[in-house]
Amino acid sequence: MKATYSTINDQNANFINSASKNLTSMPDFVPNSTTYLLLCGNYLQVVPAWSFQKLKKLRRLDLSNNLIRMIERGAFGGLVDLTYLNLKTNKLTSNSLHTNIFQDLISLQYLAIDNNLFHDGYTFLQAEISRVRSLDTLGIDFRGRDQIDKCFCNLSKLQELQIWGMTGQTYSDNTFRNLKCLEIETLSLDSVISLAPDTFISLPMLKTIRIKIIKRLATYDIISSIFSAFKVFKGKNMTEISITNNPHRNGFLLGHKHFTVLQKICLRKLNLMGDSILGIQFKPFLRYGHEENCLEELNINLMFDNKKSYVFAFCAFEHLKIIRIPHVIARDSRLRGKRSTENDVSYTFCLPETLEELDFHTNVKSYNRRRIANLTILNGSNLKVVNLANVTFRDCDGTINGAENLEYFDMSGFNCNVLGVNLLSHFPKLITLIAQDAYLGIGLNALQNASKFLKMNLDLQHIDLVKNNLKYLPDGFFLHPFRHKLSIILDRNNFQSLPNFPSKPNFINLISLKYNRFSCLSEDEMATLNIINPSSIFLRGNPIECSCNTLRFLKWVHHSGFISDIDDIECVSQNGTLVILSQFLKNLKKFEISCQSKLWITLASCISAFIILALIFGIVYYRYRFAFEYFFLRMKMKLRHYQPLSEEFIHDAFISYSHKDMTWVKILYDKLHSKGFSLCLYHKDFKVGKPIADCIVEAINSSRKIVFVITEDFLESSWGTYEIEMTRMHAFREGRESMVVVILKDDIKKDKLPKALKEIWYKVVCIVWPTDPEVPYNSEEIFYEKLCIALSDSRSRINDDNIQLQMT
Repeated sequence: MKATYSTINDQNANFINSASKNLTSMPDFVPNSTTYLLLCGNYLQVVPAWSFQKLKKLRRLDLSNNLIRMIERGAFGGLVDLTYLNLKTNKLTSNSLHTNIFQDLISLQYLAIDNNLFHDGYTFLQAEISRVRSLDTLGIDFRGRDQIDKCFCNLSKLQELQIWGMTGQTYSDNTFRNLKCLEIETLSLDSVISLAPDTFISLPMLKTIRIKIIKRLATYDIISSIFSAFKVFKGKNMTEISITNNPHRNGFLLGHKHFTVLQKICLRKLNLMGDSILGIQFKPFLRYGHEENCLEELNINLMFDNKKSYVFAFCAFEHLKIIRIPHVIARDSRLRGKRSTENDVSYTFCLPETLEELDFHTNVKSYNRRRIANLTILNGSNLKVVNLANVTFRDCDGTINGAENLEYFDMSGFNCNVLGVNLLSHFPKLITLIAQDAYLGIGLNALQNASKFLKMNLDLQHIDLVKNNLKYLPDGFFLHPFRHKLSIILDRNNFQSLPNFPSKPNFINLISLKYNRFSCLSEDEMATLNIINPSSIFLRGNPIECSCNTLRFLKWVHHSGFISDIDDIECVSQNGTLVILSQFLKNLKKFEISCQSKLWITLASCISAFIILALIFGIVYYRYRFAFEYFFLRMKMKLRHYQPLSEEFIHDAFISYSHKDMTWVKILYDKLHSKGFSLCLYHKDFKVGKPIADCIVEAINSSRKIVFVITEDFLESSWGTYEIEMTRMHAFREGRESMVVVILKDDIKKDKLPKALKEIWYKVVCIVWPTDPEVPYNSEEIFYEKLCIALSDSRSRINDDNIQLQMT
């Protein structure tokens, strides 16, 4: 049970709220300092004796809406300072109360005991109540009786009487005749079905009458009977007349017969809310305004009224301060096939000079034929509050003049697809702007100089832009020297990031971003909010993410203290479940450690994967390095627009050798050259300044045969191995596997040959240089003869092919 401190009659009050706690007995512990105890809405059945004897300071006690059937003797003992007691809506009967049950309540001023079960014990109940002579307000049942007992004359201080009548109760002068002795000023009647014309004759001091009709039993002429009963107040000053709950089947036009009664009474407040009023007749209403009247507040709830001509009668009222005429049902009055007229562009609206509040809102959107273009309000200098919610003008491209002291403006439901930058410019003292569901997401986006929309409203303190399909706000929208801290409500829009608020300290008091699309806030957004330092931020209803990716945001939420609805925010955890953010943050440190562990694991995994991939790539590259090299060289040659010869080669052979074997190769070259062979040697044919690798590939491409002179020095040369690999790649790609000729010297064995050469050995023409002259057929002449045959083979085949092609 929590104790909170509030203020009652300007004195500190210790307030204990135990309402709707499913209590079946009185709470065991209530602080002795309690001054206000709220126990309504529970299941209490008995109020035991001396239940509150320790609560000497208790001043207000609410036991309403329980199941109380018995109040024991002395239950209220010791409550000498109690001024307020509410026992309504229980199961009390005449047997539930003991004699002098209220005798200790010597300071009691308010007693509500209506809506109980006192069907046959009214005499006893009224006798007990009549002993509480300090009462000034009494709420009581009046069922099954025709008259209030004379004993109430003992209640000399009674000023307000609230009667809960029996279902179908009809009231007349006989009901209140015994109250002539009292100066009752306020009378509230519940469950009324009809009033006799003389109902209030015995209550000459009445100043406030509140009547609630019972819908299902009300007579068809209930309104007429009520106004007939008001005739007794002719010429009197009255504070309020209130009639509510007239059923729809009794809908009526407020007209001549009603205003005729009212204009003879100096009435300050007329309340006809929820009375199924179909409309207001213009002439009787205008006449009522012109006649001398005291009306300061007019509250009328219209079902619908398409003409609305009554508004032009407002100027006739000299004292009217508050007009509330909300509509329950709004007819569609949109233009159908009509073009705008001059009247759509500029028009004037007249109000009483004394008017401070104007309320024309509707519960659902209506449609107005007019635009807000140039609207001028006459006599609007005292107007402070305007509520036009759901009175949907065709657009908002214009200005409203004549209400320079306006402080509250509700334009919710306006159709602001077309928006004027000067719409609010003539409201320099505006404090509260309500613009819910006004299509500002479209209007502000299309508006040039949208940053100047609030330029003239520097007294603003509360801005409500709920449900406008806003994804962002224009740059500089709030960049104005506002004189007070702002409360900005941006709920139910489409924000995914923080609007571009100026980074100024003490600029915003409250930011509400509920039901948008935030998953978290960025570093820059958190930094901006740290500078602004708002007292409260609301984020409920957003898809907040509680994961390692949003850890910095979660730490900021935990430490900044800006988020006020942290207990209501659901966030999506890493496993996809919803958790309450406040509960999640209790284990934030543990979660941070787990995120750091996951980070290191992820980082280690990435590094390991990178190393493994690098190793694999290195191995593959090393294994196929010559293939890669050949591929890159070919690509390089293509980029240089190299075109290979399709039929003819420049050289008959490219001789690959070690530079240490140059002397022998020179002899070989001379002999072959003398026989008509064109040979390519790198000492002779490679171009100076060109990369050797490029020269090798170009030589291979331009030669019909590739001759490798394999010696011990060649096997030790890296370039020899490179040339073999390039030749193998080229032979495989071009389908020229028989292009390789190998000359073996120095008695080289096959097992010492390079691996690349062994792989194509079955396609290689191998000729051994003679080292032993005595071996048959092993002379230099035979060697050169074999070599010439090998070099001439492809040349002859090509020539033969050409001959056949020509013959064909």
